[in-house]
Amino acid sequence: MKTHNPEEMINDPVNPLARIKRNVIINKKRTTLMLEQEIWTILDELAREEGLTLDELCHKIHYSRHGEESISSVFRVVAVLACRVNTNISTHDHGFNQTQMMFPSRLHQALNRLNPSSGH
Repeated sequence: MKTHNPEEMINDPVNPLARIKRNVIINKKRTTLMLEQEIWTILDELAREEGLTLDELCHKIHYSRHGEESISSVFRVVAVLACRVNTNISTHDHGFNQTQMMFPSRLHQALNRLNPSSGH
């Protein structure tokens, strides 16, 4: 199994629908997940935004689910929900657009939409 450096994956010309296997540690157990490259890219971005490792992010997502859903499905839905989060975009004095960090973060907003009753 080929392992991927997350930084390389962002610029990898491989089809974003290509399914990639990656190992993550959740609750001290190694788990292999097979997700589409684009989903991994989004998860890597969320981990960076949160200041977490990918393992820590996966642990948070895993424990936010109800338990009966497929873990791969939950990861995909969190990635989609995080991309649908409304961000504040303001125009900088020099005409550049800059995204302002919102609180709660994209990850927390996605987890709240995944499980609205938990109040993450």
